[in-house]
Amino acid sequence: MQSPRLAVADPDRLAAIASYRLGGHVGDADLDAVVAYMARALHAPIAVINLVGPDLQCFPAEIGAGVPFSTVPDELSFCAYVVAMREPLEVTDALAHPVFAENPAVAAGAIRAYLGVPLIDEDGFVLGSLGVFDDDVRSFSGDDLDVLQIQVRLVRSVLSLRRQVTAHRWDARLLVSQGRVLEAVATGAPLDEVLDLLSTAVRDLAPDADAEQERVLAEIVDRLTTVATDADRWRRALTRVARQDPLTGLANRAHLLDAGRAALNRGGAVLFIDVDHFKEVNDRGGHAVGDQVLVRLAERLRTHLEEVPGAVFGRLGGDEFAAVLPGVDRGTATTLGQRLVLALVDDVAVGRRHVRVSASIGLAMARPGTPFEEALQEADQAMYGAKEGGRGRLHGAPLPVQRSASVGP
Repeated sequence: MQSPRLAVADPDRLAAIASYRLGGHVGDADLDAVVAYMARALHAPIAVINLVGPDLQCFPAEIGAGVPFSTVPDELSFCAYVVAMREPLEVTDALAHPVFAENPAVAAGAIRAYLGVPLIDEDGFVLGSLGVFDDDVRSFSGDDLDVLQIQVRLVRSVLSLRRQVTAHRWDARLLVSQGRVLEAVATGAPLDEVLDLLSTAVRDLAPDADAEQERVLAEIVDRLTTVATDADRWRRALTRVARQDPLTGLANRAHLLDAGRAALNRGGAVLFIDVDHFKEVNDRGGHAVGDQVLVRLAERLRTHLEEVPGAVFGRLGGDEFAAVLPGVDRGTATTLGQRLVLALVDDVAVGRRHVRVSASIGLAMARPGTPFEEALQEADQAMYGAKEGGRGRLHGAPLPVQRSASVGP
């Protein structure tokens, strides 16, 4: 007899077995009833449904074997030869057989005779066998073989139904997980949270997936990852547009006011910046030249303030800018303001003339809890002090802004 090892180890056949997700002693009432009937009808002490792997026999249902699995080399396994031959096998006296006499159970006297039929599933793969063993020399009848052939058709139907039910359950779990991810994306959940949901879904579904389901799962995870990443990028872009001044790229007025309130909770300084002689640049050079000036000054403002911890700065509108410097003292704020006065200077050619633009900056200090609007108004007033003092300079409000409080009678 030719060795059954290659047939048993066929990868496609093993994948087919795995798709049924059956282990030993699965506790299926239908399969248990089949082996009970086989043993009773054939008067056999041992009856098994055997899913055959390399050197391994797995018994989803058995009577008389007493174990869910057994390990026997393929070359000595009755059921392995049934798989390789794809046809019934009868051994009337295993002890006298040139191959099976060395089977450990035969040598131990537990098995002497065998009758088995191949268990071929609806896709044509030989999953294993249905077989009975006797502990005495025995010839099996045609009726005995008919019993096994009828029972193998029943087992094939049971396994097919189990696989369909299991697949439907897996598909339902996949749909639930996919729905959760899409809902998280639709409601604007952070990207990390969405990716965590995907990771959880993979951990839940992958252990129960067959090869085809693994492929489907990988495709869906890739697709949902792309959807989540694109949605996050789109939301970030919208947020950036909603918060950003389109000309300078700094915070726009709305975002500056919102972020400024939060930044000033623990006190600090507010700078109000107005570009000197900007109207003349616009009137003589046109808005395109004026826009270029604003862009250059905004970039210098960014360069000087972006390394200040927690600083918030942006364009209020026109040629007006503001900056919130949380937690800084007056000396630090003054130093930063004076550096900005020196940096925010530009000579602009407008026609045959040059216009020298500069920045008048008002400084207001605010104690913790001071409303941002009050501090901004105080800095605005201080800025007019800089204008009156000759422009292109820093002017500070005389006293820190106090938190507004109602006064009782």
